[in-house]
Order: sequence, then C-alpha cells, then structure tokens
Amino acid sequence: MVSRTEAKTFEEFSGKVLDVTIEPSTLNPEEDQYHIQIKPLDIEIKGRTGLMHDWIRIPPTATAESVPEGSVIDLYIRELEACDKKVKALDMVNQVFLSMKGKTFKFVKGKLGKAFDGKQAADHWLPRTELENGSVKAK
Repeated sequence: MVSRTEAKTFEEFSGKVLDVTIEPSTLNPEEDQYHIQIKPLDIEIKGRTGLMHDWIRIPPTATAESVPEGSVIDLYIRELEACDKKVKALDMVNQVFLSMKGKTFKFVKGKLGKAFDGKQAADHWLPRTELENGSVKAK
C-alpha cells in the first residue's frame, strides 16, 4: 500500500502583496473578483508560482464606491481598515484593494461570511498587522 503523509498546514504567515487585480470569477464568469497575490516571507510555497493567492468576490450589488454591508468584501475591507487607518479615508473600493500592493502584512487564516446552502464559509488570508522590515509598523 502507498504510504501517505499528513499535509502540512499553517494558520499565519508574513507576506508582501505583489499584485491585486480584478478578474472574472471562476464560479460565475458574469461576476468579478479581486485576485490578491502574496509573496510569503517566512514560509516556502511549492506551487507553480511560489505565491499565496486569495480571491474576494465582488457582489453584483456592489458599486465603485460601496459594498453590501456584511458581505465577504465588506468584512475584508474592515480587516484592512483595522490594519491601516488611512484605508478609511479612501472612497473607492478599488483604491482600498490597491492600497495593499507593495505592503507587507502578517496574514492569518480566517472565515468571512456565513455557511450557506450546506457549505461552510470559505477561508481567506486576512491581513492582520502591517509590517515594516519584519516588525509591526509604527502607526
């Protein structure tokens, strides 16, 4: 019998956001999503890109300036606002996401949203603390 090893998982990592783009959703091509690409600094990713990826769906009721309260995108923006108070001053949703680009954060695994139709809420990599040179950034 083939032996199996337990998958190695982790709950947090430090990483630099290399890019944030908008692309069509793979679940519903008529909807868009933010694709966040993160270069881990304290763990090694063996995948094709060597990057961590996260996708935040843009609900059909969202506009350039607003998101539905309590939605996954709203909860993600709240996480960003907690990391960087300057994010609260931004008026456009895309400005909020693009503000991450080039910054380094401590990311933690967390669920956003609620279980729906018998499916658990998806895990996302949430920016918890902005870092500067490997240390918590002075605010």
